[in-house]
Amino acid sequence: MRRTAVILLLLAATTAQAELKALDDAELSSVEGAGIGFVLDQVLLDANNATITINDIANGSGQNVPISVKEFYLGATGSNKGANLSPVTVGRLDHPFALNLSKGEAMRTLRDDGQWVQTTPGNVTVLEFMFPERLTGAAGQACIAGFAAAGNNCSSRASEKVDLGIRFDFQVAAGRTDILNLDFAELAMDGSYLRLWGDSGRNQMVGEARLNLFTKSLQIMSCAAGSSGCTTAAEQRDRTIFLNNAYANISLGYGKTQPLLFDVSSNGQFVLELPNPTASGTTQAQKEALAADFYANAPRTNIVINSLQAGSGSFSSGGYNFGYNAIQGLSINYLKVTSHDL
Repeated sequence: MRRTAVILLLLAATTAQAELKALDDAELSSVEGAGIGFVLDQVLLDANNATITINDIANGSGQNVPISVKEFYLGATGSNKGANLSPVTVGRLDHPFALNLSKGEAMRTLRDDGQWVQTTPGNVTVLEFMFPERLTGAAGQACIAGFAAAGNNCSSRASEKVDLGIRFDFQVAAGRTDILNLDFAELAMDGSYLRLWGDSGRNQMVGEARLNLFTKSLQIMSCAAGSSGCTTAAEQRDRTIFLNNAYANISLGYGKTQPLLFDVSSNGQFVLELPNPTASGTTQAQKEALAADFYANAPRTNIVINSLQAGSGSFSSGGYNFGYNAIQGLSINYLKVTSHDL
């Protein structure tokens, strides 16, 4: 496994320049920090022959349920599901990954209509980890090559997208192993972020997240290549779901009125919750104003699959082509997710 990272400190709030210059003490004294930016330079992850086992996950009877992580890889596009890996540089100096610490009123989120809106509350300090940004105007790149519906506002160029794969082996029942094998081709995650801050009223950490996935193809296979029933190309296709020209913009939280709540229950289970965005209103007029702001400005969730195919695509072999599928403009009014023992 080879990993190389070039990390640079963004010392000014202006766009990073390609040429770095040394600053003297007088110049440094006038600089206001804007966070840390970094680029993954010539990165290659190849753990195809390694296994990471996650233990201490128990079922209802207290038995260990191990999860094995295998066939993990990340490299340049065209890898043929990790068979021919080469290094890739993700991000660049003027569009890096970033770790920022700023006031909530200074942060903005790009809506689907191309408008930048404030989603985080004011007068709080927010810690943000963000991927290379999405852009507006004519400066952007195609988020998915040849699929205009995904947009042309990604900052990542074609050479900065990646092939990514990972396989999970679940041993839920004795003597049985369930497999989930994922292979992404030409993946970009521009505009994704995680923001965290402390909520004094709730006395807990809260946040909001945006997960953007743009991929030319995603293959989900339920068997391990070379194992029984998963040897030939036909057998592997019959146990694979194919998603082509697919993207997802998943919004979790609208920090001003619907922050994402992180909690742990009394019996040790993790809890994620999105409260009703009008819950903080005390009068009907306040609730209506909160609702109007939420529906007008909160980023929406979109999941689009231009071509969805299960199996080999013919009824005779158990496969079928479902064609175009989409969920667009979804707002989440309330959500609560709780982990449970198996």
